[in-house]
Amino acid sequence: MFSKGFEPSRALGQNFLVDANIARKIASEAAAGQLPRAIEIGPGAGSLTIFLAEFFEQVLAIEADRALVAELQSLLMDRQIVNVDVVNGDALQFDFVHADLALLPTVLVGNLPYNIASQIILRVLEHAWYVESMVVMVQAEMADRLLAPAGSRNSSAFGVHVALMARTRSVLTVPSSVFIPSPKVASKVIRLDRIRDPISVVDPCLYATLIWVIKTTFGHRRQMLRRVLSSEQSSVVASLGIEVTRRPESLLMEEWIAIAQGLEEAGIGAPR
Repeated sequence: MFSKGFEPSRALGQNFLVDANIARKIASEAAAGQLPRAIEIGPGAGSLTIFLAEFFEQVLAIEADRALVAELQSLLMDRQIVNVDVVNGDALQFDFVHADLALLPTVLVGNLPYNIASQIILRVLEHAWYVESMVVMVQAEMADRLLAPAGSRNSSAFGVHVALMARTRSVLTVPSSVFIPSPKVASKVIRLDRIRDPISVVDPCLYATLIWVIKTTFGHRRQMLRRVLSSEQSSVVASLGIEVTRRPESLLMEEWIAIAQGLEEAGIGAPR
């Protein structure tokens, strides 16, 4: 699988998928939207990349580890795969808004490093509008937070934030035994499909206030709203018929939006 002497990097969060059946399932799910291009984050040794090459006209593979870039390029050459471009780069620093990339509808795919998965997902949703869908593997606990709807016990600031821009569903659970090295936790593959005309585009000011109030209140999730918001902000919330003794995880999406609209109309929205 790797050249002799190669050791996975803990610093880079490297856990390599070695089950070809699961890799093919992920690639097939990514191709369901019939988009022409896939961007793969963290291709590693190419176990998923070779299947993406079968399903897509173009594949752009972004790998942070220089040693693995060479490994992957060698694999692609040996298999005579010519529709995959491999670049060495950090997904958090990669220029997703580059004009050339925006020319093709795209699906983002990959086994995301657990320590930066949430940052990658939000960065792509907020800035790379040509990415219509994501099919990504993340830590099972993170997947559960994303899948928990607003108003449920397991809802989170991250999950509510993402739900403003995309619809999320579970694809499959992946055991730790199909990775080298084996992580200590299970993983899940999830699919995110971008919402058309999200609030972030239709009303950027309202979106900014929404994100501010979501993060502010979930930052103290065990406290009641009135303990976190100012008295003026709490008065606005109460005027909407929403009890300020409630906690953030109990709020439905329409209530979050109503609160943000109320704060905006009162001129006490997100600090600017």
